[in-house]
Amino acid sequence: MFSRRLVFSKVGGGSNGARHFGGTVVGDGTVERDKKMKPRVVVTLPLPGAVLESLSASFDLQAWSKPESIPDAVLSEWAGEADAILCSLGTAITAELLASSPKLRVISSISVGVDHIDLAAADEVGLPVGHTPEVLVDSTADMAVALMLAVMRRIVEADRFVREGRWGTGWSTDFFLGSDLSRATVGIVGLGPIGRAVATRVQSFGAKVIGWNRSERNVPGVQQVDLDALFEEADVVSIHTAATADTRHLVSASRIDRMKQGAVLINTARGAIVDEVALVAALTAGRIRAGLDVYAREPLPHDHPLLRLDNVVLVPHLGSATVATREAMLERALINLTAGLRGDRLPWCANPGVYPDS
Repeated sequence: MFSRRLVFSKVGGGSNGARHFGGTVVGDGTVERDKKMKPRVVVTLPLPGAVLESLSASFDLQAWSKPESIPDAVLSEWAGEADAILCSLGTAITAELLASSPKLRVISSISVGVDHIDLAAADEVGLPVGHTPEVLVDSTADMAVALMLAVMRRIVEADRFVREGRWGTGWSTDFFLGSDLSRATVGIVGLGPIGRAVATRVQSFGAKVIGWNRSERNVPGVQQVDLDALFEEADVVSIHTAATADTRHLVSASRIDRMKQGAVLINTARGAIVDEVALVAALTAGRIRAGLDVYAREPLPHDHPLLRLDNVVLVPHLGSATVATREAMLERALINLTAGLRGDRLPWCANPGVYPDS
């Protein structure tokens, strides 16, 4: 739908964070809608100007352009008259927001997970919620393996050591010793598409793979084990299950305590799945190591204790951050958006129960 040049051209915006397309800006800064009354779409995150200009041919856009998250008060004001919301993980779509936005016909999120959206509230008002599954499997699996290697071979520590000018000694047998992925037992929590893709990748390194899934799922080359046993046996535990009420703190203090001395925890799924307080305690004690792409609170607060630790690699939620994957996510989100505003069934719907024939 959009070329690479279009999707990744420069983003710009007004000083108040708002950009308007498809309407006429009048003297007091408000927007008069065109006589054709195009559907009004609230865009809650910065998008390239070329994408917004293209969308404005069909929609009356009210777009947030600042890098920080759109304030709740602004979102509530804008959504009150909106027909649709185009959002991502950084925007909380609450029951209160939906109740005050009676004209909404669709929410389209540029994400696979929809834990930032109150699906129960959307179901109650029959509002379809679009998401973008399947397209980020490989990029997220690559990130998980990259974090494994970065932690196990101490890549970030070593990079910082060189940059700080501390490489002043000769070679020694214990200099930045790490551990081998090829000799490891990797435990995968969640054997969906991403978990299976990680299994394939680490098997190619020579690792033994054990796994656990909420429902029984046979995966070639993966030995199914009990979840507690997985935490006890694995040298690397990689989290790939969905964030739900049932999986909140699935990686609990007791399971973290079961991990081997020096074992590695990788999380590219959702921060809520891990008891972050217990994880910090184990890392601070030097019992385990970790590679994290997701956190209980995002962005990570500047005073978070994780920032003081050398035995954890921290990445700012970049699992899907490749050109090809982000293009595909945006394209699916826009297809969902357009379908919802036409009254058609969303091709990728997170709550298909809103449709009578589901």
